[in-house]
Amino acid sequence: MVPEVLEQWNINILTDLLTKGYFESEEFDFKEDLPHSNDEGGKLRLVKTCCAFANSGGGFLIFGVSNNGSVPVQDRLVGIDPNVDFPEHFGSYPQKCMPSLTWAFKNPPISLGNGKVIHIIHIPRSWNAPHSCEVASDGRCFAKRTNKGNEPMSYEEIRLTFLQYYEKRLKLQLLKAELQNIKNHAEELIITGWEARTKFGKGEFSLTVVETVLADTYTILAGQQELLKLLGEIRNRCRIVNDLLRIFYQVATIGWAGNNVEPHPAIEKHNSNVEWECKPIILACTRALEFLENVIKI
Repeated sequence: MVPEVLEQWNINILTDLLTKGYFESEEFDFKEDLPHSNDEGGKLRLVKTCCAFANSGGGFLIFGVSNNGSVPVQDRLVGIDPNVDFPEHFGSYPQKCMPSLTWAFKNPPISLGNGKVIHIIHIPRSWNAPHSCEVASDGRCFAKRTNKGNEPMSYEEIRLTFLQYYEKRLKLQLLKAELQNIKNHAEELIITGWEARTKFGKGEFSLTVVETVLADTYTILAGQQELLKLLGEIRNRCRIVNDLLRIFYQVATIGWAGNNVEPHPAIEKHNSNVEWECKPIILACTRALEFLENVIKI
């Protein structure tokens, strides 16, 4: 079974894949080394592979494995000199994609008995897709990853990917606006001082937009664990405030609904409970908006 994260890769996994006769798939690709400085074709193929993984479901590049299937498995694990700053040299290839890609590498790399190492690069599925690479002076290639390797995307696939890209960006802008709205409403519900004995906020939080956008953009936000944690906190606390408001409205007397409300301990207690939940909502919204802004800039 192909690992889903970098940490799961080890020498046993590699040996098993090679023993079963795998060469390349939708999820990974074996490379003996980075292309030679004079190998323009090899450089283009590597950039194209980076784009293909990002445009599809993501995948792993395994460097230090020979493609010669006629030799024993152990002989295919040739490795790479551990003294080479491999991530730095590799980094230029994702940068040649348009737009550039995010990637990560296994650290430390997998050590071999011959003193060399296997480097594994992860290129996740990109919500910034479609990515392309330059194939001629005026041409660009949009590649996708299949079980046959890299293949060109069709016109319809490119068009739909662009539409999905803009749709996701608009939804993230909508999420940003809704978080600001929740923050503003939480501030309005906090009533302190003398007014806290006579006034109380009205209007429950609506979470429909947040939950809908979160479901539609989860593939984008899946790697933003801190942001997801904040969104979960915001939703939970908003539900608690909504319950507090409903309970208070049910027990409040008709006289409290007017403009000339007499000071009452129940109103003050209610406002204190609401404030206790709304202050963390404001803080969580502020932090979530900062995280979300960084995601939108990617």
